[in-house]
Amino acid sequence: MARYKIWDKVEDIYTLGVDPKTGKSHWTASEYITAQAPWAAIPTVKVIIGGGAINGTVFMEYGATVEFYKSQGVEITDDMTVEQVLAAIEQFEDNPPSAEASAEERIAAALEFQNLLNL
Repeated sequence: MARYKIWDKVEDIYTLGVDPKTGKSHWTASEYITAQAPWAAIPTVKVIIGGGAINGTVFMEYGATVEFYKSQGVEITDDMTVEQVLAAIEQFEDNPPSAEASAEERIAAALEFQNLLNL
């Protein structure tokens, strides 16, 4: 099952916790838009939600999310479908790039190793 999907703005939203103001963890689409995310009512806005039974684990605006992941290094192109973009984001989260050690970190590790050899 996919981790993310585009919300059709009709499907009910289920959250992990209970909202402290309303005492709700199950929302109809219109209730959720009214109480939690009025911006989601904009017709041109795409909303990413969780792909599982508890779909309110994430609730993100598609355009901003794509730009964020592009800045993190996810290869997203204009010719990709929404499903391909979401799959690329999931792939990136599952297999993040490993950070290369800086020169300072390598020097510190070498000095630590020398100290261990001298013991």
